[in-house]
Amino acid sequence: MEITPQVLMNNLLQNVQSQYQQIGQLQEQISTGQRFQEPEDSPARVTATMNLNSALANTQTYEQAATQAQNWLNTTAGVLQNMQQIWQNMLSVAVQGSSNTLTATDRQALAQQVTQAQKALGQLLNTRYQGSYLFGGYDTQNPVITSQGTTNFPSSAQTQSFQIGSSATVTVNLTGEENVGQPTGQNYLAQLYTDLGNLAGQLTSGAQPTESAISTLKTDQNYLSTAESIVGGRLERVSQTQTQLKSLALNLNQTVAQISGANIAQVTIQLAQEEQAYQAALQSGAQILPMSLLNFIHP
Repeated sequence: MEITPQVLMNNLLQNVQSQYQQIGQLQEQISTGQRFQEPEDSPARVTATMNLNSALANTQTYEQAATQAQNWLNTTAGVLQNMQQIWQNMLSVAVQGSSNTLTATDRQALAQQVTQAQKALGQLLNTRYQGSYLFGGYDTQNPVITSQGTTNFPSSAQTQSFQIGSSATVTVNLTGEENVGQPTGQNYLAQLYTDLGNLAGQLTSGAQPTESAISTLKTDQNYLSTAESIVGGRLERVSQTQTQLKSLALNLNQTVAQISGANIAQVTIQLAQEEQAYQAALQSGAQILPMSLLNFIHP
């Protein structure tokens, strides 16, 4: 095959164009930090990156759900602590009311304290988190204690749950139907509210009825303590899950970076080499082509 100036020129232009494209790709990698810009640049890496990004998106969704669950449970735990404080105070009131030395006026004053405590308990039972009533089960839009002071707990114990993993959920609310040692079929949250109402009447009735209420209040307090343990266990589970999700997200991000991220130091060196080769090709072409054409004209 005869090597003509046209062949030399075509080969030179192809080499120069190839190097120019390579320089452009390297510059793009430096500016974006990515090894590829189009799927065809590296199909296998693109597919792997897409799968990893999908897994990462799911993990981040579970992280957000876990945070929501944690906030809901923390709110519930705070409400239960306030209920416990009310019960401590009411046990003290009941002990005072069990004395035979109290006058009717004294008993009326204690009964008034209980009435106010029952109202405070009703407000706690009607606590909302992001617009949802904590203790309403599936019915998150209606209070469990009505404006008339009556209980309105749903008959169904359907709970509110958050998806915190591909096959993991956590229940975030209390319905009063949890097993905290109460008799079968009894809603212990509703019973707490009723027992405080009863205490007010027992105080005005005398020492003996008030004394009999003390054991009931202690039983109610045990219910609250068990409910606190339930919420604490759920919080611990969510916390452990959050730790696992954060670790998984970190690993996924690192893997994505390894597969799709450009090694900037290495790319920078390669770019400098390609630019030198590109300049050398241009200089060689400028010298070789004119000489070849001259020889062709003057054999």
